Amino acid sequence: MYTVIINVPFRRTDPDSCEVASDWGRSLMLLRDSFDGQFGGITVAAPELPPGDGPIGQQVPQSLSESIDDIRFVSLGDARWRARHFWRHYADIRAKCDQLARSSEVVHAGMGNLWQPFAFFGFCAGLRACVTTVFVQDGDMVRRFRDLARDKAWYEKLKSAVYSGLYYRRVKWAVERADLSLLKGRSLHERYGQFARNAKDFYDTSFHASDVIGAADLESKCSGALRGCTLRCLALGRLRDFKGVDHAIRAVVDAANSGRDIRLDIIGDGPDEDHLRTLTRSLRGEQVVRFLGARPYVPELLREIGSYHLLLFTSEAEETPRSLFDAMAGGCALVAYELPFTRQVIDESKHGRYVARGDVSQLTACLCDLDHDRRTLATLMQRAGQASGAHSAEKWYARRAEWTLAAHDRHHQSRPPRGVRRQCPVVDLQECEP
Repeated sequence: MYTVIINVPFRRTDPDSCEVASDWGRSLMLLRDSFDGQFGGITVAAPELPPGDGPIGQQVPQSLSESIDDIRFVSLGDARWRARHFWRHYADIRAKCDQLARSSEVVHAGMGNLWQPFAFFGFCAGLRACVTTVFVQDGDMVRRFRDLARDKAWYEKLKSAVYSGLYYRRVKWAVERADLSLLKGRSLHERYGQFARNAKDFYDTSFHASDVIGAADLESKCSGALRGCTLRCLALGRLRDFKGVDHAIRAVVDAANSGRDIRLDIIGDGPDEDHLRTLTRSLRGEQVVRFLGARPYVPELLREIGSYHLLLFTSEAEETPRSLFDAMAGGCALVAYELPFTRQVIDESKHGRYVARGDVSQLTACLCDLDHDRRTLATLMQRAGQASGAHSAEKWYARRAEWTLAAHDRHHQSRPPRGVRRQCPVVDLQECEP
């Protein structure tokens, strides 16, 4: 059995079926398919949402069946718990994780929330059970915490520094012991790579090879850009204040006011939406900026993305979003604030431009330059489409499966001769507590 222990919640709908966020559901099915049954089914242990209807994590839910999809879910507790509730149920959570680990061949976990470390408990259980452990870290959270606290009051910076320090210690401890550490982005490898037993860089993508824009459609889009059609820009994702969508709005409105034929569509919703709509009205940008609302993660969304020329990603805190690759699959050039991850992706694929983080004037100038130099824009779009083939979910999950199977083989080769008791690593319970 391959067991994933994670903080991402699920909701049970009947004894056989559970609902998860649509992007997480797709990831689980890709993970299952990548192993082709070599570990049996997939078990997901996570906090559980109460019964009901509606989105999960601001996404349309996807139903997964244990009998049909071969993915089962085990509840580790109530997803509505606060930290104090988690620690009151410490013994039960630990016992469930230990029971799952003992019946698994592989335990796949990460860090998650430091104060409610469901996933980290699972990783420690895998070590105690002496099974193959895969530790997954999706982005440099230490840098992200510091970025988010950059403009806050001193006491918020202090809280962030303490949290970041504890988080760093836990992840370092885990990568020192994991059979395989999947670290997303060079920034993580610079931070933890020297401590890891077996670290691999990976990109967490969700689009299928069949979702990549076709050569004829990409050529048609590039031809339209060369003929001087309206430059269509896209902002994609959750609308939060640190995402910098207000910067994208200001840059596009400024470019339009300077005479550029440019438009911005915003796909997504979130707590900052009212502020962004008010900002758009105050800038008199209603004819330039449209709010299209949230979309489920389905092939239709990827085709819609493929109708744009540029993705604008203006987050002011370190992130590793899959939307960069979804836009690449749609043949969209990328204009982004310079963060470690955006710099890595653009430098590798040569399909975009990055400007200084938080500099709206540079962002505006970059948009105006690309609108003026449509040949360069078309080249960037073509590079995006060409590069996306190497980043389909099938290819990345195949790489991950290959790395996992190799780590699993090494783990078993290290077993002692028959009749000799193996010494499992001692896991100090204090390492599992903040």
